[in-house]
Amino acid sequence: MSYDLDMGRFWEVNRQCLDLKEDIQRVPVSMHLDGDWICEYLKLDNAKYYSDFEYQQEHRLRCSEITEEELAYTIYPAVDFGVIMDASIYGGEVKYQSNATPTLTPVVNDPSEIDALVEKMQNVDLLEQGLVPMYLEWREKIKARYGIELTYGDGQKGCATMLGQICTITNFLTWIMTDPEQIHKLVACWLDTSKRYTKAMREATNYSAERKGYAFASDVAGMLSPQLYRDFIMDAEKELYDTFAPNADDLRYYHADSHMLHHLETLEEIGVNAVNIDPYIEPAQILEKMPNVVVHGQIPPLKILLNGSPEEVIAYAKRDIEQAGPGKHLVLCTAGSINPGTSFENLKAMCYAAEKYGYIY
Repeated sequence: MSYDLDMGRFWEVNRQCLDLKEDIQRVPVSMHLDGDWICEYLKLDNAKYYSDFEYQQEHRLRCSEITEEELAYTIYPAVDFGVIMDASIYGGEVKYQSNATPTLTPVVNDPSEIDALVEKMQNVDLLEQGLVPMYLEWREKIKARYGIELTYGDGQKGCATMLGQICTITNFLTWIMTDPEQIHKLVACWLDTSKRYTKAMREATNYSAERKGYAFASDVAGMLSPQLYRDFIMDAEKELYDTFAPNADDLRYYHADSHMLHHLETLEEIGVNAVNIDPYIEPAQILEKMPNVVVHGQIPPLKILLNGSPEEVIAYAKRDIEQAGPGKHLVLCTAGSINPGTSFENLKAMCYAAEKYGYIY
């Protein structure tokens, strides 16, 4: 299928539309092609991409030449460690694989080990932990070479996901039932550490933002019942939002690829005002429970954007635009990450749908 769409002009207009507080022309599109997509498209060695600065930047720029030609979309130099940067400060060893995103070995293998971890985290220099020194080193190289000053501190992995990385997901979901007091201790440790980590990273990277905000990415939250989330996680995540996004108009963003319909009332209660969640539900279902939220979605990333036809992508995008309506409640994108292997044709179709059906303001 061919689209009569000037992609350069599309992104120019799109930049103006992303601030939903302004007088904008149409529904904006959000698109992020991450390291997994880049590695799949260029058939790279994932282990080398995520561990070798020169290799990573060389291939980001190489891929950008292609995406600029296909989509007028630029991939900039960046530090990309996959999804383990934040949890690495707790001490898990980084495991690199040639065909997958890096992972961390669990730090805690028995509930009795949680006390020692809590004590350890009270005294460590967080800027010297895990991947943080490498991040700061790579950041300086990017600043010197490309003139880009990267900042860090506008969000992190959510509590349930971080505890899943520290303990393994299976252990966390087991111990929350069998050893609740130990999990409460670990959550308290996560909260204290997260405050210090965010403040330290913001200071180290000269972080500043015109609009304050904070974001969580926590797929594992969807595996909890509403009551378990309330009993263990809710207050800690709310406290981080209150600390780093304290004002009524500050961004409180929540990402989760898993089923989240059962948590929407709680997210509303803690002040979440932007979500990128749950590819199995529609914008109308989210807005019914959270009438003031901005939905970043809701195109299913696997079923439709990766494996569907361009016509299906357009149909889902049109559905999302119509359901969100003219109240500036939609940033059109996938309900989750863009999967490796997603075609340029389908990405263009998403943009085409926004241009064709998105002028509703």
